[in-house]
Amino acid sequence: MNPSADHPHSPKQVARVLGVSESSLKRWCDQGLLQTTRTAGGHRKVLAAEVIRFARDRGITIASPELLGLPPLATATESNCERSACLLAEALLAGDESLSREIVFHLALGNCPVARLFDDVIARSFAIIGDRWACQRAEVYQERRSCEIILRTLMELRKSQTVSPGSLTACGGTATGNLYSLQTLMAEVLLRDCGYQATSLGTAIPFDSLVQAIHELRPTLFWLSAAHILDEAEFLEGVTRVSSACAATQSALVAGGRALTPQLREQMIDVTCVDNMQQLAGFAKSLLRVHRRTLSSSQQPADRTP
Repeated sequence: MNPSADHPHSPKQVARVLGVSESSLKRWCDQGLLQTTRTAGGHRKVLAAEVIRFARDRGITIASPELLGLPPLATATESNCERSACLLAEALLAGDESLSREIVFHLALGNCPVARLFDDVIARSFAIIGDRWACQRAEVYQERRSCEIILRTLMELRKSQTVSPGSLTACGGTATGNLYSLQTLMAEVLLRDCGYQATSLGTAIPFDSLVQAIHELRPTLFWLSAAHILDEAEFLEGVTRVSSACAATQSALVAGGRALTPQLREQMIDVTCVDNMQQLAGFAKSLLRVHRRTLSSSQQPADRTP
């Protein structure tokens, strides 16, 4: 059964999922810690996405994830990112989507930060697959199929995320010539996990259109994924225009990807470059803190000393 973020569950079911008493669960609902909906008959229901959010926010291990339609926890991947990456690489190469989902969701539902899941498990697993291909021990179709499996898995993970209304916004994507969608989807899921209302714009977007998106959407943070660059001179000229648009809208511009060489980075003005998802998370969280301090200061009462 596939997980559905929109599927409602009764308090009794949620109590079983979290491994707590029904009375504790109802108390959390009464306190507003768990958001609920009501059926036409007045019965209280909790969405699967809300259960996952609640468990992650409070460090609660989901005892019975299968009751939410999620894969059961796999003890073979527990607390060992390197081992998990190797297991994931083998599962992906074999085309075992069920096991791949199980590994990813086990870590995501536990206490593994999303950024570390992306860097130390998923990215590392693809490095292993890349090494196999370089040694002619894996086929191109296996790498492409692996990407498709992870893309579907991350879309499921995204459906389980909830972001508060009024959160700071973020958007981004890849420029012309870059059709790699995994990195920009990771950025979207990661930034949503950090508390942003984040939206990936997609791949291979002309710079003129990226500039237009910045002016119309006015995000707090704009990301640019660069796994592949067709023409470095055109890319730099496009980044300059994107940077100017971000400056005009007071949007923070962050870029990352294996195609961003040190030489390119030196020529990118007013762009924060990151090497991995953990650095992106750190930058995004620091930006959130700045905005919260600014908002808090603006809400302080004026000095009325005569």
